[in-house]
Amino acid sequence: MNGKRLIGVDIGKSWLDAAVEGAEPVQRYGNDAGGIAALIEKLDPASDIVVFERCGGWERKLEAALADKIVAWAVVHSQPVKAFRTAQGIKAKTDRIDARLLRDFGRDRLNAGKLRLGCREDITLDALIARQRQLKAMMHAENCRLETAPLQAVSASVERMIAHLETELAAIEAELVRYEQGHPEPCFKEEVLCKQIGVAKATARSLLAELPELGRLDRKQITALGGMAPRVHESGSIRKRRGLAPGRTAIKVILFNPARTAMRCDPQIKEFCSHLRARGKPGKVIMVAVMRKMLVRLNAQLRDAMLQAPTAAAAQ
Repeated sequence: MNGKRLIGVDIGKSWLDAAVEGAEPVQRYGNDAGGIAALIEKLDPASDIVVFERCGGWERKLEAALADKIVAWAVVHSQPVKAFRTAQGIKAKTDRIDARLLRDFGRDRLNAGKLRLGCREDITLDALIARQRQLKAMMHAENCRLETAPLQAVSASVERMIAHLETELAAIEAELVRYEQGHPEPCFKEEVLCKQIGVAKATARSLLAELPELGRLDRKQITALGGMAPRVHESGSIRKRRGLAPGRTAIKVILFNPARTAMRCDPQIKEFCSHLRARGKPGKVIMVAVMRKMLVRLNAQLRDAMLQAPTAAAAQ
């Protein structure tokens, strides 16, 4: 796209290395409030697009700051970036080289019309769901400790912690409700996803938080992102066992219990499972196949709903 300037940012725990189109030296900023502010101050919201990868959560402050300043950004997946590195013949790896690589990869994707820009809604939902998941994990741990507490003083301490966690969970749920009331589109998407047998509100929220691309990609792309795309290794007479290409591991966790429900209650899924069992497929393979089938179906349902009713969210 003409008139757009790409900025590749390699993110680390302490530093941000930014490579700007048209400027040869790669600039380094601190990955803190001051450094992020200094970087964003040099950006033009009207023309700049910042490209970076996920980095264990260290990218979240930059992402939120870009959203606040209405600067466009795109989070790219590491696998296609690695493939792009190989295609470019780049073997050395430094923070500055990675920043330039992200910049050039962003330009390549933008010119091909395949660069998905982030949005404030994705950040908000992802952050709230992540915190809810953390609180639930702590609640589970405290409940386990309560069952084996050896002293009354210890039991009382655990009970106080559980009460506090319940309060925090209620507060996060209230924030989620407030967010959904102010943003009709996520509510519309959740309603569409919940039409699938086995998918309830919690699953729909988690899927939209972890996979905001849902409904925007084709079946192969969405299964690859979800870590459920079969990886074939065949050469000549060699036929190695198929595995799964790496993806967002949280998607399999989210879909595990919904898949179990669908295997019992969804007639089409039940028939699909029976067919796989008749072919001698083991249970683990069947479970992954069901999760993949559900993800493809949910992606198609959401895509069709958005195409048929693009203004449905606004009408609610």
